[in-house]
Amino acid sequence: MKGLFVKDIELMKQQKQFFILVVVMGVILNLAGSGSFATGYFTIVTAIFAITTISYDEFDNGLAFLMTLPVTRKQYVAEKYLLGAGLTAVAWGIATITGVICKGVAELQGCLSETIIGSLIYIPLALLMLAVSLPLVIHFGAEKGRYIAMVMWAIIFAVVYILIKTMGLSADAVDAWLNGLNWGMVLAGVVLFTVIVYMGSFGIGVRLMEKKEF
Repeated sequence: MKGLFVKDIELMKQQKQFFILVVVMGVILNLAGSGSFATGYFTIVTAIFAITTISYDEFDNGLAFLMTLPVTRKQYVAEKYLLGAGLTAVAWGIATITGVICKGVAELQGCLSETIIGSLIYIPLALLMLAVSLPLVIHFGAEKGRYIAMVMWAIIFAVVYILIKTMGLSADAVDAWLNGLNWGMVLAGVVLFTVIVYMGSFGIGVRLMEKKEF
């Protein structure tokens, strides 16, 4: 499986201009005062590259060739999930450090911990996005699977938005509810839920990959 990581790292090196552009965009957003959005943007966009690597693998029957090497289908899927988790963690770390530097440690000194804790939500969000998208991409292929995943996420956000509007929740009511939460318990629950969903998605991805014909 080490060879798969080396292959994908080399692919990322070839896309260094893309990553530089993403970093520059993140810096601009931070300087514009949109630090939280910049962290989410950089984390999620970078995590998506784990899906993009499958597109590269499928090019010119490359995936079929990979399966002739001493690599099992389970190892292939595991590498994509580990790559996605690794990219998410590294991207979040870089984005958070960049945000602190752009705003200045002195300015954030009183709320630095709150800023970091608040931005942690983007890690499970990115992992849940991968948990939904990776099985679809494995089953339907990179291009079709990506579009299906986008439609699914659009439907999910639309349903959530409609529910909020239907329930008549105002921004003040949502803020009051959020302020009343025990964030330690919430964070623990989110982490547990994310791990369960991600591992479940991995199991589904392995089964789909084992049934895939080349």
